Amino acid sequence: MNEKLSVMELIKRAAKLLFSNISLSFFLFLCSLPLFCFLIFFELSLQTTISLTYQFLSQELDLGSYFFLQDHKDLSENDLIPWLIQTSLLYFFPYSLLDLLTTTMIVAASSVAYTSEEEPLGMLYLVKRSAKICQNRILGCLVTSLYVLLLSTAVFFGFFSDSVNYFFVVSLSRDYESFHNKAAVLFHVVVVLIHGTIFIVLTVKFSKWSAGWDMGLVVSVLEEEEDGKGIYGTNALSLSYWYGRGHEKRDLLMMLMFLVLALGTRMPCLYSRCSESSSGNGVLYTGLYVGLICVGNMVKWVACVVSYYDCRARVLEKKDDVEIGSKAKAFVT
Repeated sequence: MNEKLSVMELIKRAAKLLFSNISLSFFLFLCSLPLFCFLIFFELSLQTTISLTYQFLSQELDLGSYFFLQDHKDLSENDLIPWLIQTSLLYFFPYSLLDLLTTTMIVAASSVAYTSEEEPLGMLYLVKRSAKICQNRILGCLVTSLYVLLLSTAVFFGFFSDSVNYFFVVSLSRDYESFHNKAAVLFHVVVVLIHGTIFIVLTVKFSKWSAGWDMGLVVSVLEEEEDGKGIYGTNALSLSYWYGRGHEKRDLLMMLMFLVLALGTRMPCLYSRCSESSSGNGVLYTGLYVGLICVGNMVKWVACVVSYYDCRARVLEKKDDVEIGSKAKAFVT
């Protein structure tokens, strides 16, 4: 049995698959284009929502002494709630649906290219095979994605609750002069350590679970039962856990890497409030980092396909070894 693939080996194989197949790269670019265009609009809405939420919480909890607010304005619930509703609706319907369709096409096309013996891979062949896979699996993928959406939303609420709770506790000692008191400083340090620990634990758990959820979506696209029907929902997530056993650390590192990339590209625009820029540069910068996110998303799903075939081959090989061992034992006895 070959050695397990590391994170870098997965990324290298994914990059090699993309760069060595011009048809695959061009097809995935076309598939990602609708999501890219929508994400620019969605990210601008998200930036505004996060900025208003931060200002509103700071205002309500009187945290001006702790956090510097640029161009601070008095906000009411009527200013914030419409943006919260708009961003939530955009996330749960258009974004989730577009992301599912894009992911399904990326996984199907990557699988066709990865398992194909045809050199070079023809565009027409790639499109037909990918479309056929997606047509047969899209409903099952939708069921699996609903489970993933429900689970990931619960984790996001955990992040939000931790952040709000931190702001609330800090507001209890909001007088700046209290920082001259050693007890107040110690209290603030303890609060930061507690909530920082909760945030780190949630981040690690989210990354670990994301690896299983992503593999579950790959399973929903590529795996099938003996009767030819797809595997989806809880069955797909359970099978993804089975495939991922022994690879937890590698999958965690890979998900953390892409999570840091996604957050790192967003932070400059969130800090500078690109959505409020009147010169148009904000939209330009947002489009730039959205493009980077789409490229990273493409590489991630191709790497997940490579990981799927690697894990599946190892599981089947172990299964065959067990069956051969059982037969040999029965023959001897």
